[in-house]
Amino acid sequence: MRNQFLHKILQFHYLFLVFAGFSYSVSSAQESISNIKNVKLEELLLLGTQNNRQIKIADADIAIAKENIAQAKIAKIPRVSLGGGYTYIGDPKLYEGFYEKNITVDYYNHQAFANIVSSMPIYNGGAINNKIEQQKLFAQMQESVVKMTKAEVKSAITSYYFTLEKLYRQIEVTKQNILNTDLRISQLKSRVENGQNLKSDLLRTELQQSNFKVSVFRNNNDIELFSNYLDILTGLPTNTILKPEVTASMIPVEKLDLQKSLLEAYENREEIKRAEIGVKVSESSLSITKSGFRPNINANLILNTEYPAQWPNYVNIINFWAAGVSLNWDLSSFYTIKHRIQGDKLQIDKSNIALDVIKDQIEREVKTAFIKYAESKENITTYKKDVELSMSNYKIVKSRYDNDFALISEMVDAELQLNNSKISLVNANLDLIIQYYSLQYAMGKL
Repeated sequence: MRNQFLHKILQFHYLFLVFAGFSYSVSSAQESISNIKNVKLEELLLLGTQNNRQIKIADADIAIAKENIAQAKIAKIPRVSLGGGYTYIGDPKLYEGFYEKNITVDYYNHQAFANIVSSMPIYNGGAINNKIEQQKLFAQMQESVVKMTKAEVKSAITSYYFTLEKLYRQIEVTKQNILNTDLRISQLKSRVENGQNLKSDLLRTELQQSNFKVSVFRNNNDIELFSNYLDILTGLPTNTILKPEVTASMIPVEKLDLQKSLLEAYENREEIKRAEIGVKVSESSLSITKSGFRPNINANLILNTEYPAQWPNYVNIINFWAAGVSLNWDLSSFYTIKHRIQGDKLQIDKSNIALDVIKDQIEREVKTAFIKYAESKENITTYKKDVELSMSNYKIVKSRYDNDFALISEMVDAELQLNNSKISLVNANLDLIIQYYSLQYAMGKL
């Protein structure tokens, strides 16, 4: 028995030395977190919509789509081309027979011409108008992408923001436990010297304190990581440590109905709007393909000048203009584009299926977020009760321990229970806020 007792003491001593090695790192980590910036959620959401690079990329795509619309409209205006040329002609020779005799012709050496040719489409089978409308649909799709990106950025910001608050609250609870164990360690040291407690009791308490310090160390590291995530999302300097300003008024009390939430999601979610635009794009592609069955009619205008008009008898300038209408009808298209038409019809069917898939996905997201939100509300009630029970248990065990009726192991377990229940309550309150914003995102209201 004595050997087993000594073995347990050595085990505690070894664990204490391992965790004590973290103490310097913990203190260093706490000291390294400086330049803390207090921020409100509204401030970060505003910075995110202004500075986020993904949103800027999506905005650039909108600008490109608008330029594509303007480019498609250019097909309606007349095409104008300017042509001209100059040629120097050497003195020609006329030969008789097979290069037997030749006569040099007094030929005019200079020749020039210039012309302006204009053509304007009158009828193009509706292809031009359909292409313009298709580019407008692409622009609407990009506008929808911008809204989707903004909602995703806002959702990520709110999640990281309240997760940061979780970490700060956990550190507060754990630091209070460190102070409590500090007091107990100082008491135990004197009790061990007086023979009232075993050395193992002191080691176990010191080990518990080391665990608390390691927890603070990890939370501090996580604070730096999540602050960095938020810095990147909002365009802040990446070494800025953020401290959320969370108040009790931010805890949601709104009562929500699942069916109403689903209807709002179907109405608001940009993914559905984008999928609906995708169906229209597929339909416009079919219209453009079918325009190949129709003729193309163009109006033409030519202005031309030549100098000289005839050689070698006289040198003069001839100017003329011509206007007319041209018709081009590719009759082979009646059998060459039938597979393209069939492919466009299949693409329409595919786009409609994709729309249904998006609706199913959004329904799952809303139901999941709704259930998690309701679950978070219930968890708060449960964890409040857990804190009350663990606090009562802690007080009882502490009273027994102070009167030498309880072991140090019971005291450690009671304190750990109280610590865990407090942290669980903190997390539950903040999880409720996170799940509320997740539900708002799923409903398309973020």
